[in-house]
Amino acid sequence: MRTPISVAMSISDRTLPLLTNQVELNDVQLSLQSTMVEEIFERQLNDAPYGIAELSLASYLIALAKGEHRLTAIPAFLSRSFRHSSIYVRSDSPYVHPSELKGKRFGFPEYQMTAAVWVRGFFRHEWGIGAQDLEWVTYRPERIAVDTPATRGKATNLFEGLVTGEIDAMMSARRPPEAYFPKTGEPGLIRRIFVDAWAEERRYYARTGIFPIMHLTSIRKDVLAQAPTLPRDLYDVLCQLKDDALNNLAETVKLGAALPWIVESFEQAYTQLHQDPWSYGVTRNWPMIETFMQYLMEDGLLDRMLTREEVFHPSVLDT
Repeated sequence: MRTPISVAMSISDRTLPLLTNQVELNDVQLSLQSTMVEEIFERQLNDAPYGIAELSLASYLIALAKGEHRLTAIPAFLSRSFRHSSIYVRSDSPYVHPSELKGKRFGFPEYQMTAAVWVRGFFRHEWGIGAQDLEWVTYRPERIAVDTPATRGKATNLFEGLVTGEIDAMMSARRPPEAYFPKTGEPGLIRRIFVDAWAEERRYYARTGIFPIMHLTSIRKDVLAQAPTLPRDLYDVLCQLKDDALNNLAETVKLGAALPWIVESFEQAYTQLHQDPWSYGVTRNWPMIETFMQYLMEDGLLDRMLTREEVFHPSVLDT
């Protein structure tokens, strides 16, 4: 008899075959629970209702350091993103680089979200602005209890805070609504702070070798009593699905996504990211995770560096 396990993940080319039961795991029957990733994170970190869940890297590490013992993780990083292109200012703003924002008010949805931690690290290590040089403003409750220097914005959301002048700049992981920022990428009420954010992200990768991890895959430990091989089995399946997704993007007999030049984009990324545009595994990614933990410590969100044995399940430490 197969063990039923609930799974909550965002739908992407890297997860869809798993979530629609096109592939199977040994002795496991997956039950998809579909909702927004922000809700997945909050639920899993508080009540842990899911056997398998996509999870914020920052929130998971903070929770571990605070004594979270219900969860383990595998190094299948379901979301990665450069966030230079996610920093916005008003279209009438004079600012064209984050280094010009010293003394200004900068908004995030939450202080401890992974993208926010990366961006504050960029401010310190890339753009020469310390945490004390900006006033941080947030627009929703933190999903786990943390002490932060941020103040809560009065506007109903991040975008309204920017256009009304409550903040001078902001980072949003989600694309702004089209009423604020057209799909053309041209300025609307707001614009990206960088004139060419994509070039800025490529320069950052060329300099650092970092393609920032956003989310990993968590597993609730108690399900392992019935499915002891689940962590490695799931990791192997997600690796295969990721490889299949990349191969599909390279295919020319039919385009793998509804974009005319997707093959060109794939070839550029394949070349620039050393033939592994979306790497999984502990060994290659651990130095980046250590850099990220250092950023968490600088933010006061982590009081020590965690070991890879604390972060990942034993069965995937050799990946």
